[in-house]
Amino acid sequence: MSDPATLTQTIVTGTDFAIKQGTGIANYLKRKHGYVKDIEQNYAKLEDEYDTLCAREKFTEDKLERCEAEADETKECEIWRGKVKEMKVEVEKLKTAYGDRPCGPRHYLYLMKLGRRIVKMTEEVAYLTNAREKMLSMMIQKPPPLRISNPTKENIKLASVEKNVKKLQEYLRNEKIKTICVWGPVGVGKSRVMDRLHQEIKVPEDFHIVFKVAVGKGNDEERIQKQLLKRLKINQENLSAEERRSKINEKLKKCPSYLLLLDDVFSKINLEEIGITDEHQGKVVFATRYRVFCQGRDEELEVDRLSDTDARKMFWEIVGLGFRDNPDIVGEAELIIKFCSGMPYLIELIGKHLSNRMSIEEKIQEENANIAAIWRKTWDGLTSPTGEPRQNLEIVYRTLRLEIERLSRKDRSCFLYLAIFPAGSELHRDYIIECWRAEQFLNGFPKLRDARDDGNDKLLELVGNSLLKKGKVVGLYTMFEFYQRLAFRFAEDENIYMPEIGREIKWEVATRISMIGNSCFLPLPKEPKSERILTLLLHEINCLSQFPTSFFQRMSLLQLLDLYKTKIQTLPSSISCLKNLKAMFLKNCDQLIELCAEVGDLRTLEILDIRHTGIYNLPSVIKHLISLKCLRVSIRKNIGNQNHVNGEGPREMISSNVFDKLHSLEELGIVVDPTDERWDQNVVISIVEQVSTLEELTNLCFYFPTLDCFKTFISNSKSFNGNDKWKGGLRSFSITVGPQQGNSLPEFDVSKWSTQKRLRFSAGDDFPEAILKILKQAHAFELIDHTAPNLSVVDGGDLQFLKDCTIEDCGNMTSIIDGEHTRGDAFKSLNKLHIDGLPKLEHIWKGAIESQHSLIMLKILTLKGCHSLKVLFSGVTVLRLNQLKHIKIEDCKVIEQIIQDGSIVDLGAFPKLEEFELIDLPSLSNISKVVSMKWDSLETLMINKCAELKSFPSTFKEAKKLRSIYCTQDLWNQLVWPADNDATKNRFLNLQQPIQP
Repeated sequence: MSDPATLTQTIVTGTDFAIKQGTGIANYLKRKHGYVKDIEQNYAKLEDEYDTLCAREKFTEDKLERCEAEADETKECEIWRGKVKEMKVEVEKLKTAYGDRPCGPRHYLYLMKLGRRIVKMTEEVAYLTNAREKMLSMMIQKPPPLRISNPTKENIKLASVEKNVKKLQEYLRNEKIKTICVWGPVGVGKSRVMDRLHQEIKVPEDFHIVFKVAVGKGNDEERIQKQLLKRLKINQENLSAEERRSKINEKLKKCPSYLLLLDDVFSKINLEEIGITDEHQGKVVFATRYRVFCQGRDEELEVDRLSDTDARKMFWEIVGLGFRDNPDIVGEAELIIKFCSGMPYLIELIGKHLSNRMSIEEKIQEENANIAAIWRKTWDGLTSPTGEPRQNLEIVYRTLRLEIERLSRKDRSCFLYLAIFPAGSELHRDYIIECWRAEQFLNGFPKLRDARDDGNDKLLELVGNSLLKKGKVVGLYTMFEFYQRLAFRFAEDENIYMPEIGREIKWEVATRISMIGNSCFLPLPKEPKSERILTLLLHEINCLSQFPTSFFQRMSLLQLLDLYKTKIQTLPSSISCLKNLKAMFLKNCDQLIELCAEVGDLRTLEILDIRHTGIYNLPSVIKHLISLKCLRVSIRKNIGNQNHVNGEGPREMISSNVFDKLHSLEELGIVVDPTDERWDQNVVISIVEQVSTLEELTNLCFYFPTLDCFKTFISNSKSFNGNDKWKGGLRSFSITVGPQQGNSLPEFDVSKWSTQKRLRFSAGDDFPEAILKILKQAHAFELIDHTAPNLSVVDGGDLQFLKDCTIEDCGNMTSIIDGEHTRGDAFKSLNKLHIDGLPKLEHIWKGAIESQHSLIMLKILTLKGCHSLKVLFSGVTVLRLNQLKHIKIEDCKVIEQIIQDGSIVDLGAFPKLEEFELIDLPSLSNISKVVSMKWDSLETLMINKCAELKSFPSTFKEAKKLRSIYCTQDLWNQLVWPADNDATKNRFLNLQQPIQP
């Protein structure tokens, strides 16, 4: 086979001849043949330039790595390195093509194109190399580390911090706990907690040696190893990683006890690679911003923000107590303290800034400076929606900005979107996800249920990265105020308008508008030119009763409309112009009595919420919303002629065939008044038949007034009886079966809309198969006015997933569970048990408890109106209740004992019980014969109308954490105190909280 170089030369020679002969192709080839003729030397140039570029890249990366602790890479450098990586891929492809180039004259055109690519690639590589030379800076100095330097004993003591330190000390005293993870958002004070813990540890009483390492970013294990070796005084010169690990392991194995504090952890730490093993008598405490690094640790502690009291105390201690009562700055001071959101880092940084500006009061007075102006300027610098932060306040934003920039582009959009809500707003998980869905942040998921799963993952990630805070109620989330302010700087180009910021709304350029509360309301324009707007929130505006007719005429891109708690009476006809609307929330618009016909034109609408409006029926216009995936509606009771039209009879409660074309509907919630006569057997059967045809239905909130109509649904539902056993059934439900007392139903919990699994069953005589099919999936079960003697008539396996169980007004029930007739893990997952109005109840659990898992998760027990119950717990039952936190027993006339006499009870029984309430128990004389029980966690004790319970001080004298004893003065005066020289009496006297009988 001929050499490619020889053949290339032959082609070039032929081309030269054609040029010299002056043929027609000559002029073209004269310009192009050089790509082929010089292909080898051009390729050599490319290799030279490519080697130079790779060398520059290597030099840059080495320098970045060396300086990682002190500086961050500039955006310009990051972009350049990204382009280099892309270029390297293209060059490697070209090198492969050059090595595999074909031979022979017939490949002349291919070689010409290849040669041209080589020349062009050489120019691009050279350009990138030169761009690196012209780069102004590769790195920018990092802000100071987000931790306060080790405090001394004289530093500010804060109750919020001390509470965390005490909790960590408790963990460290527990022999079973070896690793603890301390986590929380940037600047929340994790390092302050770690420093205070370090101070409180006594050497050698607590630990023989204490290590403290600020880990930071990069080479975590190696950095920790070197710090440990240095502290252990081991020569580490020329040691490999494995040799370092071995020496640390051997040294610490001989140590009687040690504590390793790892602060500022940015990645998962492998302790064994460091040289720390379970064989050691040591403990490790990590502090990190990211909860994901807590996985696999024995315990975790979330560091929350400072209380308002502690935040103010810290702020004024730093600024100067002399300024605290200055009337000229009190307004700005409160705003700044609120802005800091209880974050010690921000409080210290901003407090020091203000302190420095006013450090020499005499000088301020000499220069006749305006103190109030300093505070106003500081506040303006922190909250200005545009422009850059001023002077050293810039560090606040630089630090927080780094956390947001870590997010992917899509996750960042999700996070920044939440800034349109007022500071401190607690938002429901499902509402957040529905907003993201409407704004197309969760696209790529045809099914709403899949988008919810993706949105839930994003929320957990934002919480894990400490960018969002979970609310006090499960399912609620809130954004820190300082992040909200920062979000407006990120989203300047998005043109978000919130009137509270003080900017006039420019409807023609706004993409998102949030007007919440009467104070924010501005007169609406008649026909705003809002051709860019995507989200419009108008919340709680009492003066908004109607829209101008053409208001929505030019909002064709609007994707989300939320009119929560406004007073609108109807929607304008221009609503039909919202061709891209994905979600419409009309919740609590109590003056809205109907949906106009134009709503039917919203063919892209996926989510519609019309709960708590003035609507008396579900109109037929709904059936035109062919893209609808989620419908939540509450229907008001028909009163008088309010639901009549033009003298005709009352409208249908739900229009015929309204669900026939809603093939995409996945979530349906219908709440009615159970006393509404229109919701009768025939009407419900008709609706059930329609709903049963919905193949995509996964979420249902519905009231079945009779067992027969419920059986019809379970039998016929295409979604519930799907062929796929993994996808069949309901992912979420709130189902009520049977007649109800009163005029209202327990409404579905909107915070658990996509996750709740609740069944309420009333007035039954047995448990038919249809009920059992739902019960075995339920997390919450309410049994009302049933004739069963106990729940053991149900297989224990059908009760194993229950977390919340309520049993009321069951007149024949003698025990909740009868151990002789129960098999399986009944109440394996139960957290809450509420019992009320069971006059024949004699036992909570009768007989033996065969399963090792039953009752072990119970946290809350409330019991009322059980007048045959004499003993609450047997000794066997007590052994299962290690998670119990709250007990409330009320109005049980014959109960005599809490723990059965003769039971063998561990002194540490009820280790987590925090609240114990005993109310109106006239026969109760004894809680436990074991008078020396520890009650390790008990904090609150209430004893009211328990005249015979006079010896309770002896029962609770070992309760070290007891803080409050609520008791009538009459009972207090009759108490029998233990013989301990009044020690218990004197201690309890300080805890007494007198109550009225």
